[in-house]
Amino acid sequence: MTLHQLRVFHTVARLGSFSRAAEELGISQPSVSIQVGDLERDLGVELFAQEGRRVLLTAAGQTLQEYAQRILALSEEAVSAARAAGSGRPAPPFEVIDHTADVGIIAHGQDLAEVFANAAAGMMSFVIARDAVRSVETRQVVVTADDRDGLLVAWLNELLVLLNGDGFIPREFHIERLEATRLEAEVVGEPVDPQRHHFRLDVKAATYHQLEIGRNHGWHARVIFDV
Repeated sequence: MTLHQLRVFHTVARLGSFSRAAEELGISQPSVSIQVGDLERDLGVELFAQEGRRVLLTAAGQTLQEYAQRILALSEEAVSAARAAGSGRPAPPFEVIDHTADVGIIAHGQDLAEVFANAAAGMMSFVIARDAVRSVETRQVVVTADDRDGLLVAWLNELLVLLNGDGFIPREFHIERLEATRLEAEVVGEPVDPQRHHFRLDVKAATYHQLEIGRNHGWHARVIFDV
């Protein structure tokens, strides 16, 4: 089993179509079929079932898809970390990662406070272009949770409450205090202006699905969002 096979399989699973996967990957449809067929032979299982024009995952395919998402995300993270280390440049604040149906990011930082701030910026990048939001008002945010993972989810979801409940668009994120179970931050942005603000995606919530906070040449956090 190779990363290329996993990437082809994951794309077919995400799009539900061999032809659309071939188009997105920039390869021929027969090549897609060959890669999936080789992967099925290597594993000794069928990964897809045909239902009319639809391509559906089998039980084995669903299991592999969950692992494929994690493996491909880790692969992308490893490439970014290696390139950053080799060039002497820091990793980008956040990267968008591919995830079936939902959207996700990997946020980077020299410390956890920077990771939490960059995770917030990454989440808001799905919602609206940062340049479209002015820094004119400040809000204080305080969240608590049982652990670090819960704190990250609570922090991001509290920002969505500001957006969807209070009509306030966060633009800048200043973590003032970050403990194991408590976060205090200053958030800068502006109220929603329907005439000027054009939204991209409706991000419903940050989730615990595949959530990961770790340290390797700096800190990182992977977060999947429900849209």
